[in-house]
Amino acid sequence: MRLNPPSPSIAPGTVVGGYTVERKLGAGGYGTVYLAREREGGLFALKFLPVEEAGRWAEREVSILLRLQHLSHPHVVRLLSHTLWPVAEEPEFLVIVMEYVRGAPLDTWAREVNPTARAVAGVARDVAGALAAVHGEGVVHRDVKGSNVLVRAEDGRAVLADFGVGGYPGAPGITRHPFLPGTPEYRSPEAWQHRRDGASMKYVAGPADDLWALGVMLYWLLTDRYPFEAPDDVSLVDAILARTPSAPREVNPRVPEVLSRVCLRLLEKRPEARFADAGALATELTEALAGAEEAWDVPLCDFYSVHTATTKGRASDLLAWAKAPHQPPRRGPRPKRAVAEVPPRAGAAAPEGRAPSEVAPPHPRAPIPRRGLRVVAGLVLA
Repeated sequence: MRLNPPSPSIAPGTVVGGYTVERKLGAGGYGTVYLAREREGGLFALKFLPVEEAGRWAEREVSILLRLQHLSHPHVVRLLSHTLWPVAEEPEFLVIVMEYVRGAPLDTWAREVNPTARAVAGVARDVAGALAAVHGEGVVHRDVKGSNVLVRAEDGRAVLADFGVGGYPGAPGITRHPFLPGTPEYRSPEAWQHRRDGASMKYVAGPADDLWALGVMLYWLLTDRYPFEAPDDVSLVDAILARTPSAPREVNPRVPEVLSRVCLRLLEKRPEARFADAGALATELTEALAGAEEAWDVPLCDFYSVHTATTKGRASDLLAWAKAPHQPPRRGPRPKRAVAEVPPRAGAAAPEGRAPSEVAPPHPRAPIPRRGLRVVAGLVLA
């Protein structure tokens, strides 16, 4: 469940609590974030939550901020202060002032950079370290996923962000529903089992839920797939509760064995079978990186080429290819197709002012991404 408030439109140059808004950074289900500059020149991120629509969500955000305000960790975004705005009249927004991290969300970073196993292990270790620090404060993030992790542009290190649905013992409730908010693909088996049992008591997420979500995120980083994929929500829950995912190394042979084992351990159905805590996971990844070989420096996926994919073949063949590829998945920037010069059809005149050799050829068919192929094939066979 998400709040989905109306996105505010804050004009560049607007001064909010001593910060001058420069531009919009992004919007999500829990607020809209703007880049702003303080009087001394430093850059910060301002998150706007509409007071009227936010209600208990805003109260939760402030309570998390106050709990983590003193925490200074290189892989946790700093929550600095909050204010109501505008102050001269009836306030419309709760504004959370945060550290500005120059970089990209981890899922965007993975698609564009096509990282190596060493880089993926590094960001996973960073997130594990961040979770260890946050859990040490008694806070559970409850929505660990690629879009809530930022990869810093200057050093490639990861920063855990967006504590909008975070929880801790005694935190203000967000909804009256016994189930917690979050992203379905990243919810733990114990969370889904609680809902399936129809329990009337609210589900209380713990550190093991965050570790499970980190396992889902790591699996996607290593393989470009989720560990559990299904055509509908009921089948997805069935898979999370009962199915053992294929080892990442079986899906993508470039995944080092040790990373494959770490990922599967994070996805153990029983919480106690996962790592004892996030600190133990960070230690395991640090040791794995210390013993990494040269193969860890090869990109985990193939780069796209102009010949990456084809739409020819039966749907059953496409589905089998997507589920059991004979080569690593593909990531990275997509190259532009070279446009060959094609003479005009016989009898066709060139456009006015252009020589015959300048006539544009027919528009080439765009390659279908691998993730898209699975969807198309699934729809054909449904």
